Amino acid sequence: MVETRPKRIQFAGGGTAGHLFPALAIAQEFSRRFPDCEIEFWGTKRGIEYRLKEQLGKALNLIWIRGFRRDLSIQNLLIPLEFIMSMLRVMGHFINRRPDLVFGTGGYVSAPVLATAAAMGIPTAVHEQNSYPGAATRLLSRWARRVYLTYEASAKYLKSEDRVEVFGNPVRRFETGDKAELAYEQFGLEPGRKTLFVFGGSQGGLGINRLMTEVAPKLLKEEGIQILWATGPKHLQGIQDQVEDMPGLSLFPFIDNIYRAFAICDLAVCRSGATTLAELTYLGIPAILIPFPFATAGHQEYNARELESQGAAICLLENEIDADTLDRTIRENTLDDAKLSQMRQNMKRLARPNAAHDIVSDLCDTILSN
Repeated sequence: MVETRPKRIQFAGGGTAGHLFPALAIAQEFSRRFPDCEIEFWGTKRGIEYRLKEQLGKALNLIWIRGFRRDLSIQNLLIPLEFIMSMLRVMGHFINRRPDLVFGTGGYVSAPVLATAAAMGIPTAVHEQNSYPGAATRLLSRWARRVYLTYEASAKYLKSEDRVEVFGNPVRRFETGDKAELAYEQFGLEPGRKTLFVFGGSQGGLGINRLMTEVAPKLLKEEGIQILWATGPKHLQGIQDQVEDMPGLSLFPFIDNIYRAFAICDLAVCRSGATTLAELTYLGIPAILIPFPFATAGHQEYNARELESQGAAICLLENEIDADTLDRTIRENTLDDAKLSQMRQNMKRLARPNAAHDIVSDLCDTILSN
């Protein structure tokens, strides 16, 4: 009888939550189906994956790599060296571990890891979260066995149409259920009051923060509204200096267990990155979306407009609004139960909750069947 070892699957995609969380969702699905499978992640000390390494519950292998800067920077001259050194580090690990699959979810972390796997003949797959594929996805999809997309329109940018599947953006399993009581206690907020959840990406949203420093003091005077605000680690002190400590205001640099924040959220004010929207639709959370104005090919505005057209969210462009506009929009929606209920229903209707399940099933049929 031939003894078979557990499958070994390694994920590369970090730097930001938008790249890490889809990888986590797929890893969760693999662990659910195959409890003995061996899962590892790749990342850097600068990325969110390092800050959340304890929560990964899996090994985190570190490499020395950074993203290309669009301004004139001497750091860009080091990227070829970093890339080569990273590939050598990955190659040594792969020789020892020999994974059955290397899965990339975009970002600069994924490039040297998947390039090394492809060069060594190890099967690779990639997932693109956004409507316009990032540089790493456009490059690595040429050698990937399977390419998974969130949007059908993304396929035209890739030279791998015969290997493409559109399954949506994988979402981590959330345990919202009865977590509201714990959430109110953790965040120092009151049950029964409408809760506005403000957040940007994993580093915060500077434009949103600037607007909210003017809006928050006015909103908090409105009876029945309280604010949970994830400022981003770099912005917390500056916001604390500008916004006085008021009842109903809870500031955090970053919220690790975001499912608790979602459990008490009546309305979100946030960016419109693909992973954020996947989680909002999955949980049915109404939102005021303020797209990141410098997103590649304007994909965040595209994302936000799509949800707005379906009555699930409101899109406000950062360079076209002021604090009074945002304040008015928040009030009009937070305090209107009928509007919130309709937006909540429309959000859930747009969800694709089976993305992780479908991706893992496809990988088992096409790559991991042997």
